[in-house]
Amino acid sequence: RVAEVTGVRPTVQLGGVNRDTFHPWDVPRTVPLLCVGDDRRPWKGTDTIVEAARRAGVPLDRYAPKHLSQEELGRAYSAAQVFAVGSWYEGFCQPGLEALACGAPLVTTDNGGCREYAIDGETALVVPPKDAGAMAEAVRRLLDDPELAQRLARNGLELVAGSFDWERRTDELAEVLDGVVAGMISAPPPQRPEAPDDPVLSVVVPAWDQLLLTQRFVQSVRAHTDVPYELIVVDNGSAPEAAHYAAHAGDRVVLNPTNRGFACGMNQGLAQARGRYVAFCNNDTVLPEAWASTLVSVLDERPGVGIVAPAVTAANNAISVREVPGTEVFDVAPFSAPPAAVVWVMRRAVVEELGGWSEEYPVASGEDVDLAFQVWVNELDIVVDERVLVDHISKGTATRLDDWRGLWAANRQRFLDKWMGDAETARLASCPPERHARNRDIARAVAGWMDSYFRAREQARSRTQVLLDRNPALRARAVELAWRNWQRVGPRLPSRVDDTARRVARRFV
Repeated sequence: RVAEVTGVRPTVQLGGVNRDTFHPWDVPRTVPLLCVGDDRRPWKGTDTIVEAARRAGVPLDRYAPKHLSQEELGRAYSAAQVFAVGSWYEGFCQPGLEALACGAPLVTTDNGGCREYAIDGETALVVPPKDAGAMAEAVRRLLDDPELAQRLARNGLELVAGSFDWERRTDELAEVLDGVVAGMISAPPPQRPEAPDDPVLSVVVPAWDQLLLTQRFVQSVRAHTDVPYELIVVDNGSAPEAAHYAAHAGDRVVLNPTNRGFACGMNQGLAQARGRYVAFCNNDTVLPEAWASTLVSVLDERPGVGIVAPAVTAANNAISVREVPGTEVFDVAPFSAPPAAVVWVMRRAVVEELGGWSEEYPVASGEDVDLAFQVWVNELDIVVDERVLVDHISKGTATRLDDWRGLWAANRQRFLDKWMGDAETARLASCPPERHARNRDIARAVAGWMDSYFRAREQARSRTQVLLDRNPALRARAVELAWRNWQRVGPRLPSRVDDTARRVARRFV
């Protein structure tokens, strides 16, 4: 933020811990879960930790109300089997570092400041803020896997000794101050690089709140985009802090006063784009090294490709979901379920000739399948390149919408009505009229089959609901059995499964 205001990034001097006080004390680890437990400031996330403890089925101890001395605090950390931090955001987060210095396995939210020492899977388990389910899962992992807990604690101790010893930090600060006084240290240049006048690639990302996700995405773009590029950020009416970040994060920025939806945001970004290629991205992603050159090379080598998509860690359509990068580059069958529009790279000229993303679908959903059909109707291929694996938080933004399931159902019907009917669709100059007409007929037939399937599925759901409504005893018994099973397995489920199950249950209870 200093860099945003002044135009330069200052020297940052990190803190440390006094290892005479914060070290592994010779005390038994009798506390399953410990946290600061500050209830005065909601952003500290104590309520998330309390809920996580409940879901994990473990007692929670808080040290803030005890007003401990520094030595007593060191003993408290050392007695903890797991220490948890629940903050939404932090400047540095000293308690997490102190816990590592005392050998306590750490579970922390990705709150910003902890990134200096909390490396997921190496020195800590890192979870999203406000996600009690994810935190509960991480706590249970450490309690149930002593080897993992010991490995994280051992790595944490090594990190503290090597990088966060208080004496070493104060010596570094003295050297920095001496350099400033002597005029030998000046502020480094701004972090944001200057965008080229003729970029190869325009990276377009819409954002709606979710500040932490947008920050992670932007950082990955800046660190891993290996072709000349520009970053275009479209903010869809975010809260002030997220909107302020968006205004300074992009090389080109569009600031909407309200949420104008995914398709409109993508089109606004497209209108700003200058690159030969455009990467349409979700903000709940982290891009890997060499992602850009790899995906762009597919378009360079194959003129008949309309969309190239990477593999992703999570998506509704499993066709592109991978745990590790692969080696294959393969075509998706025309008019099948397209790969998730998490990151789609296209030629700018092609997407402009197609008319961009269809804005007839309100807010989100449907527009990606619509664009995929437009590509297939025009005799172009959609390719998945599993050599690139993008980390994706599935539905990181969409699930915040009111009645998003109902919205998706309505948009799905809009899609089916459009493609079953005679609505005009764009034809590229490269696609002969007779081929375009034939492909349009195929798309119409596929949409008809899709409509039949969804109608049959909804009828089956309706019959189940009618059966439960007409038989109160059966309904009560089903709810009772479901609740008993849930009490047994719910606390151990991943947060996404937990949240999905609760939403489904609310439709029947």
